[in-house]
Amino acid sequence: MNPSPYHAPFTSAHTRATIVKILLIAGAVVTGLYLFVETLSLAFPPLTSGQEPGDNPMGVLVTLAIFLFALLSIIIYIPTVISFCVWLYRASDNLRAFNQWNRPEYSPGWAVGSFFVPFVNLVVPYRAVRETWQKSRTAEEVHLAEPAPPASFPIWWTFWLLACFAGNISMRAGFNERVPESTATILSIIASGLSIVAAVFAYIVVDTVDKQQEETSQKLKLEAFPVPPPPPANLPPSDAGTPLPIPNNPQSEVQA
Repeated sequence: MNPSPYHAPFTSAHTRATIVKILLIAGAVVTGLYLFVETLSLAFPPLTSGQEPGDNPMGVLVTLAIFLFALLSIIIYIPTVISFCVWLYRASDNLRAFNQWNRPEYSPGWAVGSFFVPFVNLVVPYRAVRETWQKSRTAEEVHLAEPAPPASFPIWWTFWLLACFAGNISMRAGFNERVPESTATILSIIASGLSIVAAVFAYIVVDTVDKQQEETSQKLKLEAFPVPPPPPANLPPSDAGTPLPIPNNPQSEVQA
């Protein structure tokens, strides 16, 4: 069956992309502050079992700051993940509106769901995001060439994986009593630094895909919903206004 000659519905993902970018900036700022106070903790270690708060006031302040920024990081991280998934689903779904003859390899649901499947999430999410950018073009542009993504795409994914691995190692070290506290802190600082770089390049990736889709939608003059085709011009005139004949009443004829 041939695809419909009319464009599929298009819904701009620009607002969703803006929300993701704001959350990424907020998360990077909070993580930067968390990294700073973690670095201070190397010079001002927390209270030991035999110390009073007055004996180590800087240690108390640094410990409270670490707890505060860690809590803020979690509060920002969760809506960032949700917003990113919502944006990616919409951006991936818009590919049908740009080019109905060139179906994407990854469906919107799989583009999002692949992030949560072990081992699959090492490769497929990046390919889905890359495909979303590559096919956010007109049918003619996609047919001519499928360009390689900008350098920001592989850099983002590399630092994202490194940040995930480093964060996992840091968390395990933090719960392992045999690992020195200074070592666990250094691992946490490394993980925080990697996540900041990943957030910066994630911002660039989201912005690049969003600008490409907005540009293509303007080229194709896409509306929020597909415009139905006009009626044929050679239809005969409608006789809807002609009154229908009233049938004779047999009973009235019998009475007459």
